[in-house]
Amino acid sequence: MKVGNAYAIAKKDISEVFSSISIYGPMLGVPIFFALVLPVLTFYVAIHAAPSLAARLVPALTSSTNIKSLSFMAFFSINVLGPIFLTMPILTASVIAADSFAGEKERKTSESLLSTPVSIPELMLGKILASLIPTIVLTFAVFGIYGYIINILAYSAFGTYVLPTPAWIMMLFTSPFLAIVAIGVVVIISSHVKGVKEAQQISTLLVLPILIMPFIAIMGVASMNVLFFAYLMAFLALVSAAVLYVGIKWFKKESIL
Repeated sequence: MKVGNAYAIAKKDISEVFSSISIYGPMLGVPIFFALVLPVLTFYVAIHAAPSLAARLVPALTSSTNIKSLSFMAFFSINVLGPIFLTMPILTASVIAADSFAGEKERKTSESLLSTPVSIPELMLGKILASLIPTIVLTFAVFGIYGYIINILAYSAFGTYVLPTPAWIMMLFTSPFLAIVAIGVVVIISSHVKGVKEAQQISTLLVLPILIMPFIAIMGVASMNVLFFAYLMAFLALVSAAVLYVGIKWFKKESIL
């Protein structure tokens, strides 16, 4: 397998994605909006609602309002808003992968691609990288912006920083595995649908299990600590490997015609 061929395919697909504002506009706009607005929401909740909410959600906190506010800010950032950010790698990877695979059918570019001397492993690797690289860059950037703003607000009010915590870092490094799962699912779906919209709509259903996580944390069913994300990361690694294996095994060049 020639890595250069895979890289050329990835570079072509990435340039196509970022040449259309209808694709990269929502893909960039929504995460950036979250990164700028959610820190302010977190800070507001920590300042004004922490004393009453912390007693119910984090009963182990001390009676100090300041500590409650600061601790609740950390709790809210990871357990409530964290899963919202974990939907980003799924949605971003789904959008790019759907355009990369199913989009070939709509743009009528699949025949020219298949006429090149590119093997199936090279084609698959190139398209996976085309989805994975922008997804990881965007996810890490948005996590960084959110953490930076949260720390500025926390330091201005409490004289200390909230992020990063070990759980926050583990959550961040879980995102590539979520992206790989989404890409693998899109690979499978793209073999059976006619266009980009169908592939996107079906693959975005993957966000539903992620959105359950805040309720699990609030109800005390599970704590989103380092151990939780370690188990989640191990589980996602197995799932991503299985999904990619099935997707690659089922994938045929003719599926993008």
